[in-house]
Amino acid sequence: MPLGEPGYDRFIQDRPYARSRLEELHELHPELFPEALGWGYAFFGFTEPSIKQHLRCRRLRLEQGGAVFTVAPAFVMPSMSGRTDEMDDALFLMRFHVLCWAIAHVFGRDPMYGFRLEQGLGRFSLVGTTVKQADRLPTDLVADEKHSWLKGQRVYIATTAGQACILGASVSPSSGQADLTEAYGVFVEEAHALDPEYAPETVNTDGWQPTQGAWKALFDHVTLILCFLHAFLKIRDRTTKALGEVGQAAHKRVWEAYHALSKRAFSQRLRRASLQRRKGAQRMGRDRVTGRRDEGSYAGLMRQTGAI
Repeated sequence: MPLGEPGYDRFIQDRPYARSRLEELHELHPELFPEALGWGYAFFGFTEPSIKQHLRCRRLRLEQGGAVFTVAPAFVMPSMSGRTDEMDDALFLMRFHVLCWAIAHVFGRDPMYGFRLEQGLGRFSLVGTTVKQADRLPTDLVADEKHSWLKGQRVYIATTAGQACILGASVSPSSGQADLTEAYGVFVEEAHALDPEYAPETVNTDGWQPTQGAWKALFDHVTLILCFLHAFLKIRDRTTKALGEVGQAAHKRVWEAYHALSKRAFSQRLRRASLQRRKGAQRMGRDRVTGRRDEGSYAGLMRQTGAI
């Protein structure tokens, strides 16, 4: 909770102040509280003082369901591992892959301390800590797998993005549909925690069948969009040098179609591009490119997977 350190002692000792402060925070940041809090709650004592930070936290018990929650202040790191202001700069440098021993040399402690802090960030919900509110969940997504290695074995990072933000990144042991469905399902679980009825309208993929099958398994009615960049690359690779300038002109016109601002303009540019192709290239372009025409009705769809 965004509780400042100067007033935290009063929050612990003064019950009326603590209740008014929680009600104020609940009004400002309802996404930080359980939904049942509005039905009432009671204070439920304190946690034991932290050995590392010597701090206690208030506990709440909900009237509905009886669940107990701990109110942790934001000026300390998770698990009371350190003060936020002390580790803010160190975690910022880790974003640029500064080594842990270098972090320890500048900020003190040992290298494993910084490593554990960085790894601890993975405990939290990506959707819950970025989107936070159900009405801000994106309707148009991008999905792709990043190849990586784990203990000497190739793995695939099933990555989901929307509105220029990474919303999911889970490890899949293989590129098969079953494993990808489970990996992408982590994003779905986190999104449903905000909105149980959430379902995206479109998902842009690179055309890999297991990826598309995974999203169809997760959302029956989602519209799958073929990444325009991958479609263009297939056209480029299959257009032989024998086409010469005609092929180069076709490449240019197809790529210019990507920048069309409307469905009508997109279709017009594709028709002009088709006139530049020879018969074989025209057939290939019709199979791979014109499927994009019906997608113009989705105003915010992602045209390519470059966001990932």
